[in-house]
Amino acid sequence: MALSAILAVTVLSAGSGRALAAPENAEAEALINRGIDLREHGKDDEALAVFKQALAKSPSPRARAQVGLAEQALGLWTPAESDLAACLAAGDDPWITKNRGALEGALAVVRRHLGSLEIRGTDGAEVLLDGVRLGTLPAAAPFRVEAGRRTLELRAKGFHPSARNVEIGAGTVTRETVMLVALAPDAAGDANANGQPGARASGPAAPSGPGADADPGKGQRLLGWAFAATGGALLVTGGVAFLVRKGIIDDYNNNCPGLGVNQPADCEGKIESARTWLTVAIVSLVGGGVFAIGGLTVVATAPRSSSVASASGLRIGCAPASLGDGATLTCAGSF
Repeated sequence: MALSAILAVTVLSAGSGRALAAPENAEAEALINRGIDLREHGKDDEALAVFKQALAKSPSPRARAQVGLAEQALGLWTPAESDLAACLAAGDDPWITKNRGALEGALAVVRRHLGSLEIRGTDGAEVLLDGVRLGTLPAAAPFRVEAGRRTLELRAKGFHPSARNVEIGAGTVTRETVMLVALAPDAAGDANANGQPGARASGPAAPSGPGADADPGKGQRLLGWAFAATGGALLVTGGVAFLVRKGIIDDYNNNCPGLGVNQPADCEGKIESARTWLTVAIVSLVGGGVFAIGGLTVVATAPRSSSVASASGLRIGCAPASLGDGATLTCAGSF
């Protein structure tokens, strides 16, 4: 139906409604007339609220028709279909009889925006579409919903929820089969009072089953130990560099004239080599200490599950150590 036809329904409702409607409820009649005036001024939201008041006062076919027409104007296709179909079912109502053609045209327009969604799946599952609850399975009939791309979700206590996108065609029946997967027995038993799976009740509970007591800090601890291992390797490298430097210096002292005089080429090379190894030793020891302490700190601060937590906790000890003619700081950690 074109927009002009929809407006014609409103005008027809305003003109003939007052003449044909029996005033079984004067207050409801006044509300209907007020709603018609609001619609004629483009205030469909306010009109719908007024028509619903009239329907509550006197559930007449005419009041329900006005509710359905206002819902159509606002794009509330699903309730509009229900209300327009219900008022058209009252075949002996004079107002409905007079306006049947226009009402049927409005219903046809509404149905071009709707489709049917038939769900097969786990009995007892709650069906939601775009987060709005439609009902539970098994459903007595397909759900009438707005056409388009929608998000279908099924939930049931003791099962993993399932969500998917579905394309609902206008005027067609879309069929979906969704079989939910049961939770593991321990996870199903931990569902809370709201029926949300996997939420544990308060109070201690013994872990059971694979993955029931996951270690939340495992990744952080692995990273920390990797840093600590890198630090240890650098400390070893620094120590070896000091030993190499000491050997070069001993060789220089035995075979070269000493500092302050002209140096043979091989002696000059030994001096440069000793300086290089000293730099390597210092950088390695400092970097190793930083990596080792940082890694052990990362390990110590990682979250731990109750089944892997240690009563004594992490202990870190550091002590000075002498190596050649340089000094280093050695640290170690234990649980």
